[in-house]
Amino acid sequence: MTDTKHLSIVVLPSWYPPAGGAFFREHSRALSVIGIDVSVLAPVELGITDNPVAYLTFSGHLSGENQAHFRELRQWQRRIPLVNKLNVRRWVNQAINMYQAHTKQHGHPDIIQAHSAMWAGLAAAGIKKRFGTPYVITEHRGRFTHHNDHARKLIKSWHKPLLKEAFTKADHIVPVSVALQRGIMQLAPESHRKLSVIPNMTDTRLFIPAETSKSPEEPFTFMCVASLEKLKGVDVLLNAFARLQERINHPVKLVIGGDGDQRKALEALRNRLGLDADVEFTGKLARPELVKHLQKAHAFVLPSMFEAFGVVIIEAMACALPVIATRSGGPESIVTKQTGLLVPPEDPGSMASAMEAMINSYKNYNPDIIRQYAEKHFSREGIANRYLRLYEKLLTGKTR
Repeated sequence: MTDTKHLSIVVLPSWYPPAGGAFFREHSRALSVIGIDVSVLAPVELGITDNPVAYLTFSGHLSGENQAHFRELRQWQRRIPLVNKLNVRRWVNQAINMYQAHTKQHGHPDIIQAHSAMWAGLAAAGIKKRFGTPYVITEHRGRFTHHNDHARKLIKSWHKPLLKEAFTKADHIVPVSVALQRGIMQLAPESHRKLSVIPNMTDTRLFIPAETSKSPEEPFTFMCVASLEKLKGVDVLLNAFARLQERINHPVKLVIGGDGDQRKALEALRNRLGLDADVEFTGKLARPELVKHLQKAHAFVLPSMFEAFGVVIIEAMACALPVIATRSGGPESIVTKQTGLLVPPEDPGSMASAMEAMINSYKNYNPDIIRQYAEKHFSREGIANRYLRLYEKLLTGKTR
């Protein structure tokens, strides 16, 4: 392994726990495990509807971890209703101020790792302009796939010059999928020479296969994990599952993990379709609970309208499950003939056919091959070392 004792980075995440972004923390920790000195600086926006009491009384700071090679500082900022442009600028300024305060104590890092151009990448561009610190953007947002109208409409006209600034000034851009790479090239075509895909990672020591094999003769269980919002297509999955039950003479079950503003509507749809006995909503799952559910399932399904990558897909693969996903951007870079099936998004008929095919051909999917594929391509150490090589390449010839 390369000696990293002198390499330090500041991570700027566009969102961070407790407001989502657990993956960014895991990514940062993985870099620290291989010896990179990592400092996470996380402005965390709080809206009045998120937590009215906290919105009115918060102190401005949250405690963070401070360990060897890994420290984090989170700082609250109130989001002002109905003024999105102003909120972006306030967030960016807060990130720059946090960086400046950090450097007074710890000095400037070798490089900044920004997670998403919206808006950590924009903040990193501001820091580079003021202090000269190079930065890498890793892009995770599904809207940048430009996969369909749903995705394209999430990029407003006033976003585009800000995004172009973030992308064009970056020293390197890491889309997590080929679909994202294509989308970024549409937004900032001049950036095409500094783009390279590095996929997301998963903890293959936590996500492991079940100790005992599952018989396809018992109720065949499909597992779906997603935010319960319209863009995740869970309504399409429920309609597909209803069609599946009409077609087959085999006991089948669907378990849906996650929560969101569509949960009540989706539960009502389940009831209208007469699926009460065979579809379970678990609510939000902690990771150990998620592992247990995946280990009990036969196959995983993700019905998104668009998807930057789909971390839950590789978590399922690490548990040796074959998967069904939509051709929604990211999954096309993950799912192979040996690991699962791809179907068009928003097409319950095709989804039902794929689920039926999965049941009928289940014995043809080798769990060992699926597990090995996840370990080879998406392990934390493997992906962290790819980032290390990228940082060292960018810093070659520069004074640290």
